[in-house]
Amino acid sequence: MFVLWRYAYLLSPAAAVSSVALRVLSAGLQVATPLLVGAVVGRLPSVVADGVDIAFVLLLGLLLAALPLGNVVEALAVIPLERLQANAEEDVLLRVGAVGAARPDLASLDNPEIVGRLQQISVNRWWITSGVQLACGPLAALTLSLVGRSVALGIVFSWWGALVLAAATIARSLYGARNISRQMDVWTAQTEGQKHARYAFTQGMGKTAKEVRIFGLAGFLRGRFWTHTTEALRPYWLIRRQQAVEASLFGLAHIAIAVGTLGYAGWQAEHGRLTLSGLATTLPLVFSIASTNLSGYAEVQRGATVSRWMEQLNSGGTPEPEPSATVLEDGRRPGHGAAPMVVFDEVRFRYPRASSDTLRGLSMTLDAGAAVALVGVNGTGKSTLVKLLAGTHQPTSGRILVDGVDLAEFDEEELRSWQLRIAPITQDFVRLPLSVGDNIELGAGRLWSGRIDGEQQPPSDAMEAVAARAGIVDLVDGLPRRWATPLDKTIPGGADLSGGEWQRVALARALRAVDARAGVLVLDEPAAALDVESEARLVNGYLELAREVTSLVISHRFSVVRPVPTICVLEGGRIVEKGSHEELMSVRGRYHDMFMTQASRYVEVEEGL
Repeated sequence: MFVLWRYAYLLSPAAAVSSVALRVLSAGLQVATPLLVGAVVGRLPSVVADGVDIAFVLLLGLLLAALPLGNVVEALAVIPLERLQANAEEDVLLRVGAVGAARPDLASLDNPEIVGRLQQISVNRWWITSGVQLACGPLAALTLSLVGRSVALGIVFSWWGALVLAAATIARSLYGARNISRQMDVWTAQTEGQKHARYAFTQGMGKTAKEVRIFGLAGFLRGRFWTHTTEALRPYWLIRRQQAVEASLFGLAHIAIAVGTLGYAGWQAEHGRLTLSGLATTLPLVFSIASTNLSGYAEVQRGATVSRWMEQLNSGGTPEPEPSATVLEDGRRPGHGAAPMVVFDEVRFRYPRASSDTLRGLSMTLDAGAAVALVGVNGTGKSTLVKLLAGTHQPTSGRILVDGVDLAEFDEEELRSWQLRIAPITQDFVRLPLSVGDNIELGAGRLWSGRIDGEQQPPSDAMEAVAARAGIVDLVDGLPRRWATPLDKTIPGGADLSGGEWQRVALARALRAVDARAGVLVLDEPAAALDVESEARLVNGYLELAREVTSLVISHRFSVVRPVPTICVLEGGRIVEKGSHEELMSVRGRYHDMFMTQASRYVEVEEGL
């Protein structure tokens, strides 16, 4: 509980203090009310005999004031609790996001332990908000009022009776909290069944919904969803049934103790050992103590556990001192400038927990303002090379030099600046549910409109220029709201694009980045979803653009890489051949074999015609 109090105080000191203070006041009123009831009832005989006196009026006035005041305090206590809940939700999301997105590198997202912990926190983050609300709200008031009522009952009635009843109430609450924890442990442990159920639901409702219906798989997926959901729930139902009898016995024992306490109070009153005032005070105290439920401690405990996970995840030990910014001989910092020269020097790289290196001593040079193409079969490390070039991963050994400076020596600011200089089109390029104008203008690092319901507005000259170069002028003109059309059919007025159309939009975004600031252009399978005309336009535009920037094009299509002056063949994690198309064909090596294998398909088609 103290863990969440501390966490709440760090979130908002004013809200945490005011919430706890209001709950202390609420607990005080809950203790004072039965005492005032007993005092008022105890004076009734004298009022009947002698009439109303000032003391009775004062006590009655305090009682009548305490009742509505308690409601007012409860209403006021909601305000800081809502503030703490909102702050906790925001803090958890920001801190989880910071682990994966705050740094310019992606090393944390390749660490299975970190990713697993992120998943745990994301799934269970509501325990933190729920725990904070309980710790600073109802549970704090219940705990304080239980202590206060027990002390009051001991003073007015019997210390032994108060002790036994309070102990029984606490035991029942802790037992209930343990049962809840066991139930949740059983439920959260059924990850396999839940995973398959979620997978079946996603398949039936997501992007594969069309194929699911075409192949008549909807019934199969519904059955699979129900089967695995039931499989995950069965152990949960079993433990609840097992706990039912035991919980009933615990409840009956608790009721028996409360009834026994009431009976003993009546016996004491009957024999003149407990006054009318004492009896009138004892009865509501016994009822209120017996009805106190502290099982919320289970949620508080879970919230504290998730909070500790989050602190461990965000604690990176003692921060290292910021390195001094590297400056080149001409005064530029390595993250800034025009088209750079990039050198891969004996680079080796292995992913976490992988059994072998993906890159094995790769050496390659991207000359400033020159174009280089990279070819190779799947799994040879082409996409990994792009990650290393962008600085999202660091080599296991070797160096990547940007204008002579090792990329590993860049501080975070320099690395972000370097990444802003790269205009990429990767195989899994981002598809934002924003307007087509924003999807393109974000290449320049800014928004065009920033709205999905905005009115059509004129595009900038730069946007129209890159649209023409990427071949999407007709595409934009054909959209319902042209540049303002959201690229998501689930948004009112939105539209969906084909894979090739999206790829041309991504190309336009990369071209816009080059116009704005980028000095490195990376095209990773840029023609994978393009038709023949779009591919020809891409190749011509790329060769023209390559004169202005340092560029790397990666493709399985030899029609795309053939015109590039320098072609590198990646195999076995290293560059095995390098040269122009004509040079590589003449040596009849690996490039020649791959080219002829692909070309033979078209030759066979022509011969068949």
